[in-house]
Formats: sequence, structure tokens, C-alpha cells
Amino acid sequence: MPIKPKKEVNLAAVAVSIALVLVGLILSFVQDLVRAPIYIQASLTQTKKPERPDFTQYNQLLKTFSKDGRVDYAKLKASPLLQAAMDEMASTSPEKFSKLDDTVCYWINAHNLVAIKIVCDEYPVNAPLKLKREFIVRHFVVGGKALTVEKIWNDYIHPKLVDKRKDKVVQADTIFLLCRAFMGYPEITDHAITAETLRADITTNVDKFVHNPANFDYKPADHYFAISKFFQFYRDVFGQGFEDPWAFAMYYYDKADRVPFEPRLAKTFMPNFNWSVNDISH
Repeated sequence: MPIKPKKEVNLAAVAVSIALVLVGLILSFVQDLVRAPIYIQASLTQTKKPERPDFTQYNQLLKTFSKDGRVDYAKLKASPLLQAAMDEMASTSPEKFSKLDDTVCYWINAHNLVAIKIVCDEYPVNAPLKLKREFIVRHFVVGGKALTVEKIWNDYIHPKLVDKRKDKVVQADTIFLLCRAFMGYPEITDHAITAETLRADITTNVDKFVHNPANFDYKPADHYFAISKFFQFYRDVFGQGFEDPWAFAMYYYDKADRVPFEPRLAKTFMPNFNWSVNDISH
């Protein structure tokens, strides 16, 4: 029986693989080192666990610095209200909230506040798209936990929009209260969202969004129907109870069914999305 030759070991390939593993470990260690202070801060934060949320500082912040869906970041950046609102959100845990609406309002307000905080920290913002990375990597203390904007969305808001259990889910249109400091997103309100204002705030924001020509372009004579890429970003949410995002958009655009619907439509998304920061000075 012939002896099979031994396979030659490619030392260069092994060396590269080891180097890549080491680089990955080093980068992971550096990231953990950078995040360590915020995790320590979160662990040291004394949280209260009320039955209902209190948005006093955040509400005052919005009433002072938010108008017509825009924020005066230049003035807010220097205001003590920003840190006061962050401290309020950091030290309030939603664990004991008895009502789903209170919990949803807490996380939406926290999401929007942290986004505002990031813009203020980066202000003036010369490259708005770079904020998207900050939403993913920057951690802040929220409810005694170290969280990013993206994690708040993924772990605490998105599940409540798509959960199949009726007692755990809120209406899909609640997403129109989600503001990421970009003009293409729904408007930031001029007050903190509460369980008492929730439905009215949703109705107002949905109406403004779908009746904005930048977000909705329906031309039945041309068999053309385009909607904002916001609907594309959150397509799974808009599929709740509707055939597709276009059906969702048309329903809210024309609840009275006064607009003739052309079934042979070329459904598409608007070619441009406005990534400009919702700065009041623009």
C-alpha cells in the first residue's frame, strides 16, 4: 500500500489566522475598556422604581428647546436641562410600571432623549450620517442600565410593536413617535410623551408624516405610488395588520376612503431620504 504524503502546513496562512484572532481580541478588550466607565456608572446609579414614570425634566427640555419638529441644539447644548433630563431618565427604572402605555412612553422618550444628547455632544454636526454610528456604539445610563440608542430600539421598543400577544403589543403606528434627530424621521414632539397624550401624539405625527409631500407621492393616473424610505427601514412593523407598507400609508393618508385607489400601482420608495439634522437653525 503506497504511503500518502503528509500535507504541508501553510505557515503563512496559520500566522495570518492567529494574527487576526489576536487583533480581534485586542479590539474587543479596547472596546470593553472604553465602555468600562459607563458600566461602572450604571452599576452605581441608584434607581427608583415608581409605578408610573416622571418626565418633568425632559418635558421642560422639549417645551423650552423644541418647536415645530425641530430642536435648538446650539442653546440646549449649554443648558443644565440636558443633564437634568438625562439624570432623570438614568435614575428611573420602568420595572414596576403597571401599564404597558407607561412603559412604551418611557422607552420612546428615553430613545429620543439619548439621540438628542448625542447630537448636542457632536454639535455642530457637519456629517449627519456619522451619527448613525454613535447611535450604535455610544452607551448612556438609562434606567440603571448602560444602553445605546440602537439597543433601546431593538430590545425595548421594537418587540412591543411586533409581539403577537395582545397584552404585550401596542399599535404599529406608535413608531411615528420615534425620532432619531433626522428630518426624514417623524417629528420630535414639543413635550414628553405620556400615556395620557400617547394616542393624540401618534395621530398628530402620523398625519403630519403621510401628508408631507417628501414622504408620500400617489399618482393613480400614472400607476405610481411612492412612500418614504422610513417605511422601508421598519417594514416588519408596517406589515402588522396590513398587506404591505403602501397599504398602511394609504390607510392613514385617506381614512375616509375619498381618494380613488388604483390597484395596478408601481409601488416604490421615495428616491431620497432627508438625513439632515432636525436643527432649528437650518
